[in-house]
Amino acid sequence: MLNWRELWTAGRVLEAIDTKKLYATGSFTASLRWALSVRLADERTSLKSKVLFLLRSSARPQVSLRWFHFLHQTYLRKAAPRDMALLDAIHRPFFDRQICCVSRLRLLRNHFHLSAQLFGRRRTQEMLAGSDFTLATIVGKDEQNYRISLFRSCAFQREGGLSLGLFQGSQLLQSISFSFDRKGHQLMIRVGGVQSCKQNARETMRACTKNLFGIQPRLLLIEALRSLARELHCTGIECIAKKNHIYQSWRYRFSKTIKAEYDSLWQSAGACALANGNYLLPLASEDVPLSERPSNKRSEYRSRDGLTMGMREGIRRSLVAA
Repeated sequence: MLNWRELWTAGRVLEAIDTKKLYATGSFTASLRWALSVRLADERTSLKSKVLFLLRSSARPQVSLRWFHFLHQTYLRKAAPRDMALLDAIHRPFFDRQICCVSRLRLLRNHFHLSAQLFGRRRTQEMLAGSDFTLATIVGKDEQNYRISLFRSCAFQREGGLSLGLFQGSQLLQSISFSFDRKGHQLMIRVGGVQSCKQNARETMRACTKNLFGIQPRLLLIEALRSLARELHCTGIECIAKKNHIYQSWRYRFSKTIKAEYDSLWQSAGACALANGNYLLPLASEDVPLSERPSNKRSEYRSRDGLTMGMREGIRRSLVAA
């Protein structure tokens, strides 16, 4: 069992690093040299992206240096050469278009620090390298197998540090991207995006819903996220509003489009609006007794309840064994 007070204290110590002392000992200089050598030596990226990296680092020197130092001094050092987006993360909108670069730095550091604490450094490194962590396996109406897995995707990394996905075989059907964060002594989850498969999305989701006894894949993932949050003793799940999504920022306004109706999705799951425009999702869904269901639908609802309970138990066992 994790001691959350010790975890919070460790995080506060991390945030309280003395900048002047680090400069004096050369720690920042070494981290800067490392970041530049890794980023500029990468043959997979264009000259334009390297120049932009230098310009953005120069525009926000203190925040950039602190992020490079965090990467350089933690388990992320091995992952950065394979994932250039880790170095660029501090320069791009993350989770919510409203947050400033200092808040972005805090959220990024909290997420990666907490991920290693919650799942172990080895498991977290494996997810950074492209492996997924299967939390539960469920069987649909037609005896088709689905799995709920944690993974990190290059396509969704601006919306969250991790993604929770519903897979059928190797095909990703739907996912929710989120990050771990701290609020005082409490552990939080912040959801930054919802994604569907790219090809034949409407037909695929319709067939999947039918095979899951009428449960929409996105609502099943929300329930899986709630189960994950409860097992990890999170105190809240903050979900992004459409107007606050990172692709609503000026940087992506003309290059990205948002198809998901975020606000109605969170509201349908029982979330309430927050002062910043986002939504707070309750940790437990409101269960309606089977006796109050229409008599001609009770068999289907019984199957839904069985599928959901099996998923919750699978998530619990996977986290205990992790």
